[in-house]
Amino acid sequence: MQGNELKTREFIDWSKELWFALFFLTIGFTVWPLMVYFLGQAIGVNYFAEMSLRTWAEQKVYGPLGDGIHRAGSRLLFLCFPYCLSFVLRYCLFLARRAD
Repeated sequence: MQGNELKTREFIDWSKELWFALFFLTIGFTVWPLMVYFLGQAIGVNYFAEMSLRTWAEQKVYGPLGDGIHRAGSRLLFLCFPYCLSFVLRYCLFLARRAD
C-alpha cells in the first residue's frame, strides 16, 4: 500500500498544476467574459444585442458580491469555467492513459 501512495504522490507535479491554474483562471477572469459577450452578439442573441459591454461586465459578470450567495456563486462558477473544463479534460485524459 505504501508503494501505491508513493506513486500517487510522484504523479502530482504541483508546479505544473499551479501554472495550469494561473493560466486558465487568468483566461477565465479576463478573456472568457469578453468571448461570451462578443460571440453572443455575433450570433445575434437578443440578451447580448440589447446590452452594452459595460453593463455586462459591471452588473452581470463582475458585479457586487452582496447580491446573495446564489448570484455570487454563479458568477464565480462562470469565471472559473475554463479552469474547471481544463481540469475535467486533463482528468479524462489521465484515466484514458491509465486504462491502457
